[in-house]
Amino acid sequence: MNNIFNFKRFGLVLSKDFRENRKKYLLQWLTMFGIITVVFMLYSYRALQGNHNPDFNQVFLQMSSFLFLGFGVFFASTSMNSMREKTSRIAYLTMPASNLEKYLSRWLIVTIGFIIFFFIALWMADAVRVVYCHYRNPELDIRFLDFTKLVNPEETINFRVYAFFSKEFFAFCLCLYFFLQSLFILGAAFWQKASFVKTFSAIVVLVILFYFINWGMIKIVHHDFDNFGNQLGPFLTAKFFDFSENIFFLIGACLFIPFTFFNWIVAFFRLRESEIIKRL
Repeated sequence: MNNIFNFKRFGLVLSKDFRENRKKYLLQWLTMFGIITVVFMLYSYRALQGNHNPDFNQVFLQMSSFLFLGFGVFFASTSMNSMREKTSRIAYLTMPASNLEKYLSRWLIVTIGFIIFFFIALWMADAVRVVYCHYRNPELDIRFLDFTKLVNPEETINFRVYAFFSKEFFAFCLCLYFFLQSLFILGAAFWQKASFVKTFSAIVVLVILFYFINWGMIKIVHHDFDNFGNQLGPFLTAKFFDFSENIFFLIGACLFIPFTFFNWIVAFFRLRESEIIKRL
């Protein structure tokens, strides 16, 4: 018998999770659908009041991207909610499944599962927008979101049509999203209660510390913080560093990938540690 991972047992763990938490997932989905619908309707209402065509595909795609990020990190912070209360914690830790299967079931729900449910909510909210705009102004040609305009396939920058002006920039934003989501999954593994607030606060504190550490180092080495950018400018624009901005986006995306996997792995070992501590 495989005590590390078994597909049949893993499927039973996923099925058990959905059966026991279906009401909570439904409520979360309805909340997500309601917020997306309200945002779309408010923007469409303002456009109709101004006698403008509210069929701004690029604007709605960009709104959807920000909502995707916000909901994604929030739901990632709920990945370890089953460890919050004593009764549910004991039931979760004594479940006849391996640590890897328990962790992967939660990981799949807040990553892949969230993406599926988000796009279902987005499509239904967009349908409500189209119906509302047709009802208010039947003469306008209102269309559904065109996801072919999400990423610009050409090398030229087009800010008026596409939500992401290049494939490299889209890859950078996607990797940044998974990195931020992995931070909130890691935070949920450490703080079962109020994990979103605590993780967000920890990220803000780390960013501020990083800024002040860099500021202090520049003051020590260069003595003039305000003039440091002017001194650094010619060095960065030298021929050796003369890369296109898309190359920098691609490099940034590649840098996020190992840190994302690192956060997921640390969160898994934190789950294992929680079980050992509880049994001791």
